[in-house]
Amino acid sequence: MWRGLSDVPADWPSCAVTIGVFDGVHRGHAWLIENTLRAAAESDLPAVLVTFDPHPARVLGLPRDTSALSSIERRAGIARELGVDRVCVLPFTLELARMSPAEFIENVLVNALHARSVVVGANFTFGHRGAGDVDTLRSLGTRHGFTTRGVHLMPVNGADCSSTHIRGCLQRGDLLAATRALGRPHEVEGVLTGGHEVALPEGTALPCAGRYAGLAAGRTVELVVTGSPRHDSDALRLRCLDGPGAPGETVRVQFLEKIGT
Repeated sequence: MWRGLSDVPADWPSCAVTIGVFDGVHRGHAWLIENTLRAAAESDLPAVLVTFDPHPARVLGLPRDTSALSSIERRAGIARELGVDRVCVLPFTLELARMSPAEFIENVLVNALHARSVVVGANFTFGHRGAGDVDTLRSLGTRHGFTTRGVHLMPVNGADCSSTHIRGCLQRGDLLAATRALGRPHEVEGVLTGGHEVALPEGTALPCAGRYAGLAAGRTVELVVTGSPRHDSDALRLRCLDGPGAPGETVRVQFLEKIGT
């Protein structure tokens, strides 16, 4: 995983690139990645996924839920499992946010990654105040020698397959809908503490308060979520009952279904 453009080797060859936040790497993202791999194979190129950390909306102070469906490490791992050759994590800063679309294309896609094919969601925007879109990529790509594909993300059961949709499913405790959209059960990773509590990274997305059937290290466990996401002073907390591991160990748990309140 490249953490910033400085990690990209100077002799990195031409490649196919897809860009986005990719939080959760859900089924819509998988469809975008599949199209990127197809574009890469057509020209015998490696495939690179470019993502951002932290979430752009958090840095810009936008009134949106940016709770993380996956850590940046897990995001990269799933992308690699799907066939991506490299993952480049761009630190999202105000400096990056102020780049014009032309500057982003030149600095990131052309000078650093040597992109020959760019694949993005049809509603993708980039650059200062989101001034750039798919048409911008197509127009400037002609000048810089890369092609652009805008891909409509795959709907699931008639609903847009998006990270926002999945967060809403979790907030309602609708794990079945969340699992359909993700393509797998929602999972979180944290450190076991006393009292069966799992200490999670700040901003981790959890389902609403209640009792859930889950899996941890292949074992069936009961997961208990307490608190309310509506109040900063009453954050959601997670306990893993009858789970494997001792305090201080890292555990990854999957939420399968809600079994009680």
